This record gives sequence, C-alpha cells and structure tokens, in this order.
Amino acid sequence: MPAPGVTAQAAAHARPGPVATASPVTASPAATRHATGAAQAASAQAGQAASHRQVLASPWRRLAAFAIDAVILTLVTGALWGRLLASFANRMSKAAGIDPGDPAAHGAVGRVFAATAGPYLMVLVPTIILAVLYYWLLTGYWGTTIGKRSAGLWVVSAGDRSPIGQRASFLRALIFVLGGEVVPLFFPVDNGWLLAGGRRQALHDKAAGTLVVRDPPAAR
Repeated sequence: MPAPGVTAQAAAHARPGPVATASPVTASPAATRHATGAAQAASAQAGQAASHRQVLASPWRRLAAFAIDAVILTLVTGALWGRLLASFANRMSKAAGIDPGDPAAHGAVGRVFAATAGPYLMVLVPTIILAVLYYWLLTGYWGTTIGKRSAGLWVVSAGDRSPIGQRASFLRALIFVLGGEVVPLFFPVDNGWLLAGGRRQALHDKAAGTLVVRDPPAAR
C-alpha cells in the first residue's frame, strides 16, 4: 500500500489547474484598409480585363443598325414629309406647264422653291428635334437604340467601357443628327472615320468619347 505522503503528492499533481484562453486577434485599421484596397484593385483589374474582351462593332453592322433607325424615324415623320413633297411636286408641275412665251414663266421654278422654303423648315425642325430625342434618350437610358439593339450593338464609354451618361449621349445625338441634316456630305465624312482608326469611332463617337461594341456595357 502506498504511503500517505506519496498519495497526497500525486493527488496534488493530478488536480486540474486554470485553463488558459486565447485572446481574440483583431486586425489593425491599417491592415483592414490594405485588404480593402487590394480587393478593390483586383475588382477593377477584373472589370478592365472584361472590358477589353468586348468586340468593336463592324462598319457594316453599324450601317444596318442606322438603316433600321432611319426607317423608324421616317415612318414617324413620313406624314409631314409626304405632304410637303406632294405640295412641292404639284407646284413644280404647274410651273413646268406654263407656256414659255408667258411672262409668268420667267422665274417660275425659283418662285416654287421660295414658296417651299418656309414649309420645308417647318417640317425639318420637328424632324431634327424628334431624331435628337430618339438617339439621346434611348442611348442614354438604354445604352442602345432599336436599330442597334436589333443588330446586337451597344454604345459604351471609350474610357472604361461603362454605360455612357446623359450628357455624352446628348452630345453624340446632337452632332450626329444636326450634322447629318444641315452639313453637306456629313454622313460620308463622319462614317469614313470608322475606317481610319483601330477603335472604329465616327466623328460623333470621338466628340462624345464613346465606342460601339457587340456586348452590353460593363457596370460602373
């Protein structure tokens, strides 16, 4: 039988002592800011890499989209232009039917054009306003027009391929529509720039800082 002193000493060694608990480890504010910055940088790099994968629209696809939009606008304003053209044709027919010996024949064609100038402006101005609103609002809010959407195209910012704002959309629409309606040979020159650079930007794209691509814009 073990001695009483030995038993008491063994029991004292066997008695459980206080359990040490680990204190929670908290990250310092500097480490938290560093981790957040690294995550944001990684997200930006991923977004930039995704934007570079967007395919630029071909000139032929853009031409098809423009043709669809032009048909839509022509159908909307067709009644105004049809009435104007019918009146112009009627006046020209009467001017051409005047006997050359008649004093009224002198300057008859010029009088027809002069009489048509006022009604022409009354039709042209609403047409320009409607076209600007069409391209501005659809591109600004939707990122595309009906014609572009039918062709699978979107308008994006040239910088980060994100959706364009209302200001850029308005500038783009104003230059495109007003230049095409007022400036002679604007459309050939404007679209000729599509072939001049690797980014396929027309003049109104360069002015507004936009691109036309085959994919929806990346989120900001």
